[in-house]
Amino acid sequence: MFSVIKNRGFKTPWHLRVLYLSTFILRTAFGALLLLISAYVAGDNGLLNVAIIAVPYPLAEMATANYFGILSDRTGRKPIIVAGTTLAAVVVALYALWDNVWYLTVLHGIHGIGAAATVAPAIAMIADHAEAEDRGRQMGWFDYSTFLGYILGAVVGGFMVDLVDSRVGFLMIACLLAVSALMLFYLVQKEKVKVGKEYHGGFAELRRVFKVREVRLMFPIWLIIATLLGIAITYLPIILLNEDVEGSTIGVMFAAAGVALGLLQPFWGKVSDIVGRIPVMAYGVLSILGIVIMLLCFPNSAFEISDEKGLEWHLIGLIPLGIFGLGAGAFVPSALALMADSSDSECYGATMGLYSFAIGFGAFIAEGVGLAIIVMTGKEQAPVWLLYFGAVLIGLAVVMMMLFFVSTLVRKRLRGKKKAEC
Repeated sequence: MFSVIKNRGFKTPWHLRVLYLSTFILRTAFGALLLLISAYVAGDNGLLNVAIIAVPYPLAEMATANYFGILSDRTGRKPIIVAGTTLAAVVVALYALWDNVWYLTVLHGIHGIGAAATVAPAIAMIADHAEAEDRGRQMGWFDYSTFLGYILGAVVGGFMVDLVDSRVGFLMIACLLAVSALMLFYLVQKEKVKVGKEYHGGFAELRRVFKVREVRLMFPIWLIIATLLGIAITYLPIILLNEDVEGSTIGVMFAAAGVALGLLQPFWGKVSDIVGRIPVMAYGVLSILGIVIMLLCFPNSAFEISDEKGLEWHLIGLIPLGIFGLGAGAFVPSALALMADSSDSECYGATMGLYSFAIGFGAFIAEGVGLAIIVMTGKEQAPVWLLYFGAVLIGLAVVMMMLFFVSTLVRKRLRGKKKAEC
């Protein structure tokens, strides 16, 4: 398998490597920020405060993602990415001025605008420069740099919670984001903008992208994946902090999960280059289903380590979790590559703006529904009900993925018959 993959090509343009490194720095900063905010507003209402602060970020990203994607088609990718990263650096520095929940809520919404300006143009830049037969692997590297950044950020944030004041941590993260912006500005060349494309603008451009069958069928599945990710990233840190788990321990836990979830993303992307996008996507969705089932049906097997028997079950539970985790990273790189495969090169920005829209919309659902669950069930029962909510979502995603898979096979067979008749 590895010899076959090697022969298919592994060349990565240098400017894409810079983009991956900058993305890694950006997401590391964001991952650390989540834990710092949780500690910044911790207390009796800590979980509720985090939920309130978290909601505007995905809402702002969802509302502006398509705009920035279309704008990058017109003006180029680099200026938009640099501006978004710079805005994020400024906003994070402003977090340190006041720990008022509503002040942080407004800033977090502005931060979401900066995120929207970085995601869609960055993926569109990859689609611009990656060869079609190597596109899945390149999307895997982008997703890996994103996810690894989140995980390492959680590790860094966990140790920051224990070692430094939250305000100092915000300033350190702002400096990290400024470094990322400088790297993009000086090391990534501005590409030539393609001319001659008819721009529809706003939601008209979004509707144009939705006319592509693969994008239309993939969107609700991606929305569910984004929702599950939003639940885990937003609420897991504060739930663990409320259980008196040390910040450094939380960081190590996120790091261990990151090794399982993110290590093979470039590999899965390359597999999708060889065997096709949809089978790899389906495998990724089924792997996520396995994780949720393990957590829902055997929670003590995964987490209970209070006695000798608990430790035994803990190790037994981690083995299948690790196996499922290795496949959970298969969906995103193959899905990103499929979006690029299915769209015109002149509107990559608009298409990838839909991806960012899905991420923002999914996170908004996660944080909005999570807030409602917390208010209705209380902080003691909220984690269990959040897990039930996730189980329903991933079950729905599996059904939609199977329908996507079967309908694609049927279409291919019908096309084959028509060609044979001709």
